[in-house]
Order: sequence, then structure tokens, then C-alpha cells
Amino acid sequence: MTHHARSFAPAARLLHRRDRLRVARLYALCRTVDDIADEIGGLVGQAQLQGLLDDLNKPDPQDPIAVEAQDLFKGHPLGLAAFRELVCTVAADTDTTCIADSAALDIYCMGVAGTVGIMICALFDVDEAYLKNATDLGRAMQLTNICRDVAEDARRGRRYLPLTLCPHCPEDIAAGDPQAIAAAEAAMVCLLNEADELYRSGRSAFEALPWRLRLAVASAAAMYQGIGTQLRERKFKPLAGRAFVTIKRKVYLATCAVLAELFRKRKTEDGSGHAHA
Repeated sequence: MTHHARSFAPAARLLHRRDRLRVARLYALCRTVDDIADEIGGLVGQAQLQGLLDDLNKPDPQDPIAVEAQDLFKGHPLGLAAFRELVCTVAADTDTTCIADSAALDIYCMGVAGTVGIMICALFDVDEAYLKNATDLGRAMQLTNICRDVAEDARRGRRYLPLTLCPHCPEDIAAGDPQAIAAAEAAMVCLLNEADELYRSGRSAFEALPWRLRLAVASAAAMYQGIGTQLRERKFKPLAGRAFVTIKRKVYLATCAVLAELFRKRKTEDGSGHAHA
């Protein structure tokens, strides 16, 4: 998680060790599924993921990933169902990808990232009334990822920007065709604006989270949204290299997020007449 999840790994340090280990196990599961799609890919990767999906439905699975998932989500059927949906979505994304429209993109983002919000809620026994906010936050992060990785995805024959926003093939984007790049930039504007609305939805339910999880998720969301800010500051430019948030900037964003949650908590307690923690 420290190597790959450069926004969430630092935020996870705000959790108790026991909770951090549970989140690390979840991350390892999701990362392994993603790596099967990206590093193996094609029909072989798809068959491997389909085998995993079949095993997840068995009471006595043999696949070690399925065994780990069933153990992690023991007593949390909603979390296991969400993991199944993630595997199913990723299994359909092992080759070239060209998203058709916003509806297809929403289904994809829900499958690969909204499900992670559900899994976190399941592990921490968060009230199901807040699941939509959790999925919105996951979708926001995925839209941010998509905008950050436009060029990288295009070089692999993938275009997650909807055809309705960017009517160009991945090869044209990767080659730097002026019309394709202009369309990609305009699509990135739309998707990042949508992501901002979803971040707001996610933040509106942070108070439903256990306190230390609330701080960790708030910090991770702030750092992730910072990637979108970097893209805007450089006028998007998908071929300009991968946008990233510096360590110094991450510390600033995480600190601001933590202070904002502390302020919200104090304000809530003042309004309800409770003593400060």
C-alpha cells in the first residue's frame, strides 16, 4: 500500500493499527485484482478473474484471493457482494476499452471504485443510509484517476473518456492529434467538475464515520482532489506527463482536511451542547 497507494497510505496512518491492517488487506485484494487485469490482461486475465468470481460464490473456495476475501468480510455480506461486483467489472476491462457515454462511465466507476466505498463501510459498520455518499466519493476518486491517466491509458489502447465527450480513438490521443487532444482536454474539464460534486457528496457524510477513519478518509480525499487541481493548473495537457501532488502539498492538504474535520466536530458539539472531546 505504501508503494502504490501514495495518497491513501499516508492517510491510513491516522487509523489504529488494527484498522490500518484491515484497510491494508482490503487494498491488497483490490490491487491484486487490478494487477491481474493490467499485467496479465486479455483472455488469460479475464479467465483468471472469472475463475475468482466463480470461487467467491462457493462456500469452500480454493483461490487464495477468494479465501482472503471471505475471511476479511466474514459477517459482512454487503462487503463481499461489493468485492464480487468489483471483480466482475474488472474482468470486463482486461483488453482495449472505449467507454461509450456517461452512463457507461458511471457504471464502470461504480464497479471499480464505488464498491470500495461500500467495502469500507461494511468493514467499519457504517450505517447503510450513507452508502450513496461512500460510493460517490469512490467514483470521484476514479474520475480523478481517469483524468490523470488519459495519455497512459491511450498508449494501452484504452479511452475512459466517454465517446460522447471525446469522439476520438486512443491512438489519436496517444499520437497527439490536435483535435483529439482538444477533445480530451474538454472532456477532462467535464469529468473533474463532476468529480468535485461527488467529492462534496462524500464529504457531507464524513460525520457518519468513526472518528479516526473520518480523518483518514478526509485526508485521502483532499490529496486525491489535489490531483485534479494540478491538472487544472497545467491547463490539463494530457501528454505533459503524469500529474502528481508533491509531498509538501500533500502534507498541507491533509493538514487542512484534518483541521476542517476538527472544526466541524467542535461546531457540532457546540450546537448539541456536548462537551468537547
